[in-house]
Amino acid sequence: MKLIDQDERYGILENSGDIVVSASAGSGKTTIMVEKMGIELEKIRDHRTIAAITFTVKATEEIKKKAGKNIKKPFVVMTNDSFIESEIIRPFIKDALGKEFGNDYSVEYGNEYKFETYSSGLKQLKSKNILGSFEDNKRNFNFKLANEILEKSVASQEYIKAKYSWIFLDEYQDSDRDMHRFFMKLKNELDIKLFIVGDSKQAIYLWRGAISNVFELLENENFSSYELVTNFRCDKEIENYANLFHNPQYVMNLHSNVENVTLIEYNSFNSFYERRDFVGFVDEFKSIIFEEILDLNKEVTIIANYNNDAKKITELLNQEGFDFVFIPKTPIDEGIPNGYLLKELALYSKNSTYTIYDFLENTHIDERIRTRFEVNNIIGKLKKTENLIPNIIEGVVSELSSYLGISIGKDEIKKFCESICDIKYDMAFRILESKHKVMTVFASKGLEFDQVISFSRYYKIRNSENLQNHYVCITRAKEKFIMFIDDEAYYDHVLEVADSNGIKDIKRLIRYEVNGDSNRNMINQ
Repeated sequence: MKLIDQDERYGILENSGDIVVSASAGSGKTTIMVEKMGIELEKIRDHRTIAAITFTVKATEEIKKKAGKNIKKPFVVMTNDSFIESEIIRPFIKDALGKEFGNDYSVEYGNEYKFETYSSGLKQLKSKNILGSFEDNKRNFNFKLANEILEKSVASQEYIKAKYSWIFLDEYQDSDRDMHRFFMKLKNELDIKLFIVGDSKQAIYLWRGAISNVFELLENENFSSYELVTNFRCDKEIENYANLFHNPQYVMNLHSNVENVTLIEYNSFNSFYERRDFVGFVDEFKSIIFEEILDLNKEVTIIANYNNDAKKITELLNQEGFDFVFIPKTPIDEGIPNGYLLKELALYSKNSTYTIYDFLENTHIDERIRTRFEVNNIIGKLKKTENLIPNIIEGVVSELSSYLGISIGKDEIKKFCESICDIKYDMAFRILESKHKVMTVFASKGLEFDQVISFSRYYKIRNSENLQNHYVCITRAKEKFIMFIDDEAYYDHVLEVADSNGIKDIKRLIRYEVNGDSNRNMINQ
């Protein structure tokens, strides 16, 4: 099956000019970047090479791992800071700023080595041989220094031009003004080709000076632009079903009957109380296992959008011998402004396998050593159980918010304290320990599971309600998505929207199962 953005992918690989790629989450940006690296390396007939530059150590390792399988020629992979320090600052600082600057300086991250002005930073570097950083996290001393060196040192310009044919830049939405200025200088003044990839929808580094409109600035820089939208994390049938309601321009009329998106009729209740108590659900659950619609040997997550419903379903299944764990919705899952950051902070505190590297990666705080050192100094207290008391927690969150330059309200801090101090929420921070789970859609955000089950009662999408939750629910599923239809209006809406998008054979969009053994598979015959 041809990808909906296949032509864009071909264009990226065939274009020999400067390229900027807007790549949605899960679209395989690293894979295509590595493939492009291999193609451009093979074209080089002289001594030059290419460099891949990223924000995080984890990303550099991912590129090395993927590239190592297919690329035989040598190339360079570094973080942003490592690149400018090893290729610009250390080798050429004397040439640019004078012999009183030593290239054997040490890099220090403590508060005592911070400074307010650029001239103060230069003075410290010259007199004490120490490279520090600005007190203001939104300013980037290293890249400001690299820009000056590149401007003044002809030797540095000749070196970079002679060594690199292409520079590949990852996560460009997180670039600040000095970074952007540096890389545009490579392109416009040194004629080094740039391959830029990022996603403006994921620009959450603004707290440390990232340019909010950096992709708009690139529009004036004579790049060829491409967009990647295919989601490789979900099965194509699941992605297509999600697109029907949320990205209809990308809906495809599949050429064979669908197997991995199943809608099951589940609405034969005799009373409100039967519907409330999920009467008959366990029998239906057993049926989809028997019919191999659901594989119990794999991960199964049931999404029920209220804590009480999730508890009830867990209880019903476990009474019948299944082993499901209820994952509670915590106070920080309730749509508070900084809920995502606080959820990751809670995972860092409560989950012994969750490290400072995970926290920095998942919150998109860059992993440069200075930042890791500083953030770990702030939040490290929360790793100790004896420190999980309100006054210490409040101090940590306040210090972290000050460091990141964001505002975290008192009510948010109160909810965070409750979430990590009350043991009833502990399972919410140990989700990966359980193969079979029941949780709310709020608790599922940012996660993915092999198989997902939910109920149409929670999604009034016909009335344009609950649309975001509906999308989150569907796209949590990697292999199979199952919706129990306990609200007929939902299924009617599916048929209408499918028809309006040119899908006349509903079996090319979903697999529909009718209640009762005698009717099972009737529609799919």
